Amino acid sequence: MELGGRLVAPTLVTALLLRELKHAASTFVGRKATRAVICAPTHFTDRQRAALRDAATMAGLDAQRILTAPAAAALAHGHGKGLARKRVLVVDLGGGGLGVCVVQVTGDDLEVITTGGDPTVGGLDFDARIAEALASDLAAQGIPRPEHPLDWGPLRSAAESAKMALTEKDQVDIALPSGSVPPLSRERMEALTADLAQRVTSVVREVLDSNALSPQGLDAVLLVGGQGRTPLVRRRLEESLGVPVRDDVDARGAVALGAALLGHGIVLAEGGKPAASVSEVLSAPIGVAERGGTQRRVLERTTRLPAGKTLVIPVPAPGPLELALFQGTAPLVAENEYLGRVSLNVERPGEVELHFALTADAALSLEATLPGVRRQPVSLALEDLDDAGREALVARSPLVGEPEARPSGILSGLKKLFGRR
Repeated sequence: MELGGRLVAPTLVTALLLRELKHAASTFVGRKATRAVICAPTHFTDRQRAALRDAATMAGLDAQRILTAPAAAALAHGHGKGLARKRVLVVDLGGGGLGVCVVQVTGDDLEVITTGGDPTVGGLDFDARIAEALASDLAAQGIPRPEHPLDWGPLRSAAESAKMALTEKDQVDIALPSGSVPPLSRERMEALTADLAQRVTSVVREVLDSNALSPQGLDAVLLVGGQGRTPLVRRRLEESLGVPVRDDVDARGAVALGAALLGHGIVLAEGGKPAASVSEVLSAPIGVAERGGTQRRVLERTTRLPAGKTLVIPVPAPGPLELALFQGTAPLVAENEYLGRVSLNVERPGEVELHFALTADAALSLEATLPGVRRQPVSLALEDLDDAGREALVARSPLVGEPEARPSGILSGLKKLFGRR
């Protein structure tokens, strides 16, 4: 990303933020903070979670656990209530995306049943709709629309402030440095963002339906995240599910509180005391590319963590062996997240066993058993390859899959324009 005219790696930006949080926490408790529980969106892949751990290390923190954000909110909700096998749906609508999680809470123990979400809809999208409307109001007065993305800053800031105020008011006045606009009503804001709220409810129903879960089987529905305070989203969710959304949840602070509770639980467990625990599932399948461009799944979505699985690969002749690992739900690897490359040197024909292992917070490690060689760890090369390099790597795969129809037309153009998620 670009900051102050310089290109800065997202990992470095995250490390700087964590360093500030570390300083604030150390100042508050009066001693140096050295360990952390960090929350991640539901859609984060192994590579993105690894980047979070790297950022924590750069900030001088030992990331004890990478916890899914909606699960953290559920942990905060159930803490100290003595709940017994209560099934809770958590909808986390933050600035950058939507996370959905269904969990079962028993006391201070939490078991994630399934996760899902949509990283393309979040509070920033609601802000953008309002900012566009403000720009149109100014244009009607002869004030030109912003041309550079950075010039939208004042409009987006005003849009966010108005949005938050309209969670409690029916109408707000908006002051802009570039001109005056009419007051913004909650009715107009809801009309501008109605399709975004509908998208939230659709994703929630998709997550439930894909796991054969019924809204009537839920004991509680939590709506957290800054955008979760919006009355429109709450109403649409209640209308879709037929279940009330709880109003006794701190939408902004629940995730942080859940992370703190799990951190405290880690410390208690080290001393042999009863503590809160969280059992998570894999959010998206992990697999290996086949020569036809398809993905052979090794670890399926909702696999209980920690987990392990072995892929057996027949090798008819000695020589180099390369495998490309991907994570995602699409059948074609081109639509999924590239995790890295495994390179092996096989000295005799036979079978190669590639052992996948996931920790409690979905950190992936690999080991291989080659013909005539004992099981040993193998590294995952994380170099970034362009499309041609990736296609060449996939073409060298020892696994043969059935070629499938590739996206074309409008879909293909959109993917080229916006990239992979």
